[in-house]
Amino acid sequence: MQVRHILGAAIAMGLLGGALVGFVLYTRWLEGQRIHAVAPKLFDLKNQGAELQAAAFQQSDLLVIYGSSELEMPDPYHASNVFQQYPTGFTIFPVGRGETTSLIMLQDLAAIGSDLQGKKVAVSVSPPWFFLHDRTPDFYTPNVSPLHLSALVFSTDLSYQTKQLAVRQLMQSPDIFASDPILGFAAQRLMEDGLLSRAAYLAVLPMGKAHTAWLKLQDMWATVSYLRAQPAESISKSPRSIDWEALTHEATLEQQANADNNDLGFDNTIWTTKYARLVAQRTGQFSDPWFIDNLQHNAEFTDLDILLRGLNELGMQPLLLSQPIPGKYYDTIGISAAARSEYYARLRQVASINDVPVVDFEDHDNDIYFVTDPNSHLSREGWAYYDRALQAFYDGSLAQLAHSEWSAGVVLPGDSARPAAAAH
Repeated sequence: MQVRHILGAAIAMGLLGGALVGFVLYTRWLEGQRIHAVAPKLFDLKNQGAELQAAAFQQSDLLVIYGSSELEMPDPYHASNVFQQYPTGFTIFPVGRGETTSLIMLQDLAAIGSDLQGKKVAVSVSPPWFFLHDRTPDFYTPNVSPLHLSALVFSTDLSYQTKQLAVRQLMQSPDIFASDPILGFAAQRLMEDGLLSRAAYLAVLPMGKAHTAWLKLQDMWATVSYLRAQPAESISKSPRSIDWEALTHEATLEQQANADNNDLGFDNTIWTTKYARLVAQRTGQFSDPWFIDNLQHNAEFTDLDILLRGLNELGMQPLLLSQPIPGKYYDTIGISAAARSEYYARLRQVASINDVPVVDFEDHDNDIYFVTDPNSHLSREGWAYYDRALQAFYDGSLAQLAHSEWSAGVVLPGDSARPAAAAH
């Protein structure tokens, strides 16, 4: 009788394991069929889950780019539109939404883990992230994902020190750990120094890995449900070369036509509905010392350093992109070009420390048609420049672009040259 019970249990476990393997294989097949159709779209499951992001990294013709609200704003020159028909062999897979900052991105990537070895990834950062002097306790809350947070805390692909540094920053929003006792306990142990704390963390690590695996299984089920509900879409590919000079010139002319009711280059509609009043209120209200003080007391540079450190530990090939500061607007409110240059210098310093190439567009700081508002959201022209940088990163020609006449503030690892800001 006892032997029969053991045999029955073994058969049940075998069937369960077989069903799970079959489900995983079906999920992978379905993702392969539908991942290109969802590539340009932004939705909660794509941002909060790991399955779709992981599937995108397995496609040689998709370039994953993490960013914030600039990815959400519609624009005819958005990379998803310019590369929609894979003219040069790829399109982008954007991930992110407003308030997606460095450590949110690190959590996303920790949930994918070792499968990222050797993969390219573009990281787009926004200057306003780095001008915030003090953070509210809910700073990280809007984009937290239980799966991603658990994957980061219990990662075995990231070093203990990197996890410790990340958790110490994330504890600025302690509520994100409150709903999960095991996660909260592990995070608190990571916060602390000492052998006992490390031993306690390692003791709960197996439970944490099991918990993360359960969350990943739920994400897989949600992904299958989502993809099955989507209509089958055929992807039209039209190979051709892109005349980047013509594209950029066209984008600039369109931006000028849509930003002709103000001298800051902001889009006409948002100027009349919001920024005309705001600029009038802010004119001359700020100063260089205030701006420099914000840069020196801002936690986002620390977060970015941890992100880039983590990408290196995951074995990735990252590119750091930054929208430029809208220089003329900042001149108007009282912050000089000399002060603004400190932002670009610090950004390059963090990139250099982590051996990451950066395209910061500093030489477009005074180009009023590169961004559409004080928050540095990309304009039509700005997207055209972003697109060309993404193309060069994808096809491995970033070094050639950096040493060409193309003006975009490309700085490669080990390149000490600092391009002079161009007048526009």
